Amino acid sequence: MNRVAHFLFVVLLGAAFGLAPVAARANVDDYDAFARIPVQDAGRIMPMDTFARLRLLQFSGRSSFNKKPAIEWLARLLFDPQQSQHDPIFLVNNPELLEAIGLDGLSGRRFSYDRLRPGLDKLRELAAAASEHKAEDRTPIEKEFIRVYQNLSTFASLAASFRFALPHSDFAVTNRALRARLGLPDDRDAFSFLDIYLRAHVFAPVIQRLSAVPPEEWTEEESELFALSSTLFNWNRYYQGLPIPLLPVTAHGTEQWVSPWDKLAFGLLDEPARRDIARLQDMAQAWLAGRTVDFKLAASDVARSVRARAQESRGLRYLDLELRYNRLDPFYRAQLVYGIAFLFSLLALLREKPAWRRVTWAGILLALIPHTLGLIWRMQIMGRPPMTNLYATFLFVSWICVVLGLVVEWYQRNGLGGFLASISGLALLMISKRFEAQGDTMGVVIAVLDSNFWLSTHVVTITIGYAGCIAAGIVGHVYLLQALRLPDGHPKLRAALRAIYGLLAFGLIFSFLGTMLGGVWADQSWGRFWGWDPKENGALLIVLWCAILFHARWAGMIGPTGFAAGSVLGVIVVLFAWIGVNLLGVGLHSYGFVSGLALGLWTAVLAELLFVAVTVPLIAGRRTKREVV
Repeated sequence: MNRVAHFLFVVLLGAAFGLAPVAARANVDDYDAFARIPVQDAGRIMPMDTFARLRLLQFSGRSSFNKKPAIEWLARLLFDPQQSQHDPIFLVNNPELLEAIGLDGLSGRRFSYDRLRPGLDKLRELAAAASEHKAEDRTPIEKEFIRVYQNLSTFASLAASFRFALPHSDFAVTNRALRARLGLPDDRDAFSFLDIYLRAHVFAPVIQRLSAVPPEEWTEEESELFALSSTLFNWNRYYQGLPIPLLPVTAHGTEQWVSPWDKLAFGLLDEPARRDIARLQDMAQAWLAGRTVDFKLAASDVARSVRARAQESRGLRYLDLELRYNRLDPFYRAQLVYGIAFLFSLLALLREKPAWRRVTWAGILLALIPHTLGLIWRMQIMGRPPMTNLYATFLFVSWICVVLGLVVEWYQRNGLGGFLASISGLALLMISKRFEAQGDTMGVVIAVLDSNFWLSTHVVTITIGYAGCIAAGIVGHVYLLQALRLPDGHPKLRAALRAIYGLLAFGLIFSFLGTMLGGVWADQSWGRFWGWDPKENGALLIVLWCAILFHARWAGMIGPTGFAAGSVLGVIVVLFAWIGVNLLGVGLHSYGFVSGLALGLWTAVLAELLFVAVTVPLIAGRRTKREVV
């Protein structure tokens, strides 16, 4: 058994630190320099790697494409947009959308831009009509119209964002004399917008002179030059407001990041900017030609230049750390090892072998390392406490539940704490993935939460209270399942009941403190301690529910089974306070709404109600039968 335990420990260690997500198996070294280029998106500075992951998650709900990292997909989209139109990356959640735009013959969930293009005009009409309604009044299919159309529009904008750097037939120069006049290479005919733009000062006087001369008197060279100038003007006017903002511009002491197209359109070309845009073109064309070294050198030059000219910011300071965070994907690794530990925790509960408990303990500790590291890195990158949005709360609540599980296991050493730690870490991290595709999880904090002091006190405290109650509810499930087959007073039932008492008391204390701190924050921010806001009511309900359970138990109104069932139902109370408030769309605390969350919430609520409704009568029936016998 010791050899088996040692082998399993090595497997867990490899899962935690040796294995990477499927996306990381691709050779990303060639894209390392490109991934490090700073970009401004949604109000913060981030590496190009993060930008790529966010866009791919937005489109497909996945952070990789064809087992390759998002940064490689983005490079293909930017530098070879024609081929990228065939990539099936657009997630369609509602098949009625395909029928509505006349593409009901398609099957599957993810489609390419090319496959959806025939229905784009109809989708534009439907999205525009849906946008006329208030967000809360839109039906699910109307929300899907808007979401998919916005994704297709963003894709098209990205596909055009580097068109200035790519050769195009619109800028073909067939006249050798004209190529010589403009200083263009003589070994090719097609050039890029930037090639001609940077030489506009050469032919501007000629164009001014030609405007006073009838076209029939122009030479062949002059006719081609005038056509070239007209095309240049039309492109410059058309391609504006496109992504990606990766060039900093400082005016009157204020820094603003703009895209290369906007830099060109507004003539903001000082020498450093001219050099950066030229290197961006070198990077794009090196990628197309497959010149890996040239591609990496050009990307490195751009990244260094931008970082040197941009104003100091937290995003730039921790750019490399965020890149390491993306590459490690710590929560994926933690989730993987928690899953393995969960399987062993089941064996530990059923077989009661010390070796299984040791392997479970080792697995949880290994998973806790990347879990903790991920939380610390997020705090460093953002300069905020661990909870700033709904996604982050799941990461933190899962961490607290794991620690609570380890504490239970340390005191009881019967496998129950290992089960609690592993299943809470696995389940809550899996649920957190649901929120990744909704946007930047390390984005700018909304105004109502913009206080590091209160984030570190009220929000942390109340969230720890959530974790205590959730942990008590998980152990309550275990108690009820064990009570179905074990007699009253069995040591396992007594141990589970003690754990429920401790965890629920822990949750009650922190929920009460968090609620009080929230009132002080509300008094400072809004001039009143309590306003019966839905979030405030939810926090109060947690405190009242826990207090009711303790008083009912001490008064003899409920027994151990009722107390365990109450802890399970307490999970529902926590879910409504934690998540349900966002679904109401009202109140000062209604923030972080996630579309589609209602279905998951009500599914969880009904599952908990069904669990209690089935187990409690069965336990009561078995007890009655034993008494009769």
